[in-house]
Amino acid sequence: MVSFSNFHRLDPAARDMAIELLASADGHAQPFFAFIYRWMAFNGWMSAVTLEYSDREMIDALATAPRLIAAHDQMMADDAAYRQLVDAFAVTWPVLNVRDVRKKLGYAAFHQQERAALLAACAAANVKQQPTGWAQGQQPNWEQVLRTIYQVRCNLFHGEKSPQNLRDFRLVEASDRILQAFMTGTGCIDWYDL
Repeated sequence: MVSFSNFHRLDPAARDMAIELLASADGHAQPFFAFIYRWMAFNGWMSAVTLEYSDREMIDALATAPRLIAAHDQMMADDAAYRQLVDAFAVTWPVLNVRDVRKKLGYAAFHQQERAALLAACAAANVKQQPTGWAQGQQPNWEQVLRTIYQVRCNLFHGEKSPQNLRDFRLVEASDRILQAFMTGTGCIDWYDL
């Protein structure tokens, strides 16, 4: 169960660290570092409000939190800039689990095949990807956006993304901009339980 008030029950120094990380993200010109700082702040908030032990459990809790779902839906309806960010991000989907690609298809898979052929090979090998249950042209829901950003985070944090690769750069930049827009637009870090 998600309790937004938990974040405000943290030791003030821990809470302030999350706020400082967000400020560092906002002030960083390099999208990879901005996303790293923003994700660390989001992760700290996520840990506090869910009280779960693993990132996967935290993501599961946030993905199904009614207030977050409603906030995303409201922003998609009312905030054209947010909707454009999400729609542009969705054009790049699916985001493959790079470790699973390399495990099932080898390290050279990304360099040996064009995107369409790679996606077909990944489908045949049942490679993990995000989002699930989504098709081009559908409006992305909160769970799909959150889980796909988390997949980008996992690929980046496990050394599977490079700022020199244009696709990687765009995925990380989009993830950071959407997370920033959502956190700023909803003010979720300041939420208390209703």
